[in-house]
Amino acid sequence: MLVQVALAGGFLGGHYDMLAIHGTLGRVITVVALLMAVAAFFVRRAGGPRSILPASAVMVLALVGQIALGIGHSVALHVLLGVILVSAVAVLCQRVMTTPLPAESPAVPAPDETLQPEPAK
Repeated sequence: MLVQVALAGGFLGGHYDMLAIHGTLGRVITVVALLMAVAAFFVRRAGGPRSILPASAVMVLALVGQIALGIGHSVALHVLLGVILVSAVAVLCQRVMTTPLPAESPAVPAPDETLQPEPAK
């Protein structure tokens, strides 16, 4: 997202070749956000926090809107939504990285919890 800011600033500063890279990277970020929303769905199903899935879905919708605003050359709204998106990504990343999964559903069982084969008789 920070590279997007730099590319947009370069374009607005007169380096017009940066616009194509900005557009391509925006589409890549949108695909990554869609994958993140799918991952958030599975984390939620595993008992993870409820708030990550809706936030991820809103992020995807906002990014699609951001692409539409960029293609439509609505610079003022595109820049405003871009600032909001960069801030939202920072908050979402912080929340994802600091929210533990519930203790009752560990992602990987502890060594003492693994099933041991029964001894032969």
